[in-house]
Amino acid sequence: MKRIITLMLVAATASLSAHVFAGTPIKQSELPKDAQTFLSKHFPGDNVKKAEKEQGRRGAEYDVDLVSGAEVDFRDNGDWKEVKAPKGKAVPSAIVPTAIAKYVATNHAGQTIVEISRKRGGYEIELSNGTELKLTEDAKPFTEQRGGQRGNRPRR
Repeated sequence: MKRIITLMLVAATASLSAHVFAGTPIKQSELPKDAQTFLSKHFPGDNVKKAEKEQGRRGAEYDVDLVSGAEVDFRDNGDWKEVKAPKGKAVPSAIVPTAIAKYVATNHAGQTIVEISRKRGGYEIELSNGTELKLTEDAKPFTEQRGGQRGNRPRR
């Protein structure tokens, strides 16, 4: 009996957490101006299927799904954070730094960039064959630096 009650409590908590942390549906007109401009420039003629506003650790974030299947995440100020191309297509070439586009064309001929994310220090990229790359804006490999303790010194 205790086991059943425990399982019910866990299920209820998970359900409540999912509801609390889910994004709030919004209209396209409620997106930041820069996000609206980005969508009209790089996805002309594509309509917003779903837009949500989420409260993240560093402010609001916006998740937008387009009718074509493309997905774009924006930061609070309207700058894009992550772009996923519709199935079988590439992300808009205008958002890919020139050095990264050249690197992919040279070292991964025939592949297209299907997903790109801005990270501190560079970009994470997924190619059409599933290869994932982490590159700086000038196409050099990078590793993300995490905050916190560095080295073997104890914290004070």
